[in-house]
Amino acid sequence: MSVSSVFHVVGRLCAVYAGLLLLPLVVWLADGGGWGPVPHAFVVAAAVTAAVGFGLQLSFRFVREEFDFEEGFAVVTFSWLAFSLLGAVPYVLADAVPGYTDGLFETLSGLTTTGASILSDPSALGRPLLFWRALTHWVGGMGIVALSVAILPALGAGGNFLYRAEASGPSKDKQLPRIRDVAKLLWGIYLGLTVAETIALVVAGMPLFDAICHSFATVATGGFGTQPDSLASYSPAIQWVVTVFMVLAGLNYVLLFSALLGRPGALWRSTEARLWLTILLVSTVIGCAVLRARDGAPDGLEPLVRGVAFTVASVSSTTGFATVDFGQWPVSLHVVLLLLMVGGACAGSTSGSAKIARHLMWAKAAARELKRLLRPTAVFVVKVEGRQVPEQVVTRSVSFLLFYLGTACLGTLLLTLLDMGGTESFSSMITCLSGVGPGLGAVGPTSNFAAVPEAGKVLLMVAMLLGRLEFFAIFVLLSPLAWRR
Repeated sequence: MSVSSVFHVVGRLCAVYAGLLLLPLVVWLADGGGWGPVPHAFVVAAAVTAAVGFGLQLSFRFVREEFDFEEGFAVVTFSWLAFSLLGAVPYVLADAVPGYTDGLFETLSGLTTTGASILSDPSALGRPLLFWRALTHWVGGMGIVALSVAILPALGAGGNFLYRAEASGPSKDKQLPRIRDVAKLLWGIYLGLTVAETIALVVAGMPLFDAICHSFATVATGGFGTQPDSLASYSPAIQWVVTVFMVLAGLNYVLLFSALLGRPGALWRSTEARLWLTILLVSTVIGCAVLRARDGAPDGLEPLVRGVAFTVASVSSTTGFATVDFGQWPVSLHVVLLLLMVGGACAGSTSGSAKIARHLMWAKAAARELKRLLRPTAVFVVKVEGRQVPEQVVTRSVSFLLFYLGTACLGTLLLTLLDMGGTESFSSMITCLSGVGPGLGAVGPTSNFAAVPEAGKVLLMVAMLLGRLEFFAIFVLLSPLAWRR
């Protein structure tokens, strides 16, 4: 591995990140506030980040960049660590969090679009910090590296490895020949969805600032809101708008692009999209039936359907917003929600978790093994979307499943050793690995992660990073082969 090439590129990315740290000052200027701890915190954080970035660039300015998969994985891992460590500085300097660990937890949760928070009342942060909190979602949703590949042509051929190392899901189809053009296309769709949702929320009655922050969080499938009750206090129209955009954010962006080009049938022809939309519908029907059988519908059918549909879309797309306390739902629905957390949405979206495409591959690979038992000499292949899946992709998907289950089991065990309850340990580990946000019990939608022991927060931060980078980008660096040419 060319360590000098890795740190040279990390330095460039930190320089971009320094510019992002100055954006909340626009909100501060718009508010007309005087100088104080908050603007000072962002100026200092931006200056430190810029110093780190330019220092790394100057230190390795004479190296000839060499890029392969090892360097791509290293840049993605080290840059996300650097962004989290530096992005926590404004929270700490502005005294918005009790300590650095809490600031790091909030920042990493934002960048990984997990949405798990240690704050009981986010509105107390003030608008500049709220904007930064939402911005970490929006930038982390598509990936800071993907943003830099789109705007920094100096990354050159190395950008291909960076983008492939950070990209979510089993694969991302290329509609354009150059990876930089692909990144620009996806960011164009991402920006378009953000603007469209912002306009829709304002029309539905949400204040502009809140609409921007919630659009950032929705399109990124993050979940950070501006109010302590998430979206429960907003109007039904606003909740329906967010529900629709959570579903859109969970769909494959290439299919959305095809639909924008006048080919909406591409969405329904996709096996993965059909299956996910069917899962959403069936889960909503089950949830409504169970709750109506238990409680009836004292406020009418629409509030019941809206609450269940919102929750199902939020959990399955791994957004993590809440309008009802699903922690009070029957245990049978808790199981449904946990399955939705593990299932995730479509590959090629900003959602977390395993993705429906992988579940399709696992199911078809298992069916193939049953056929092989009956016909040992026959040749069977795994097909998804009518195309044969290469064996290495099937193997990689099965490896992902093993990493996911193994990490979830080990993480749950370690959390219980920290005196966390079984429900809290299991659900918090699953929700952080899958990037959902709220869990069950004391870490449910009406609570937060402030009471988690500090060692538990560190463990959950590791889970967030592993889940967002889909294990391989980090685990591959633990192999000696990654450090040898």
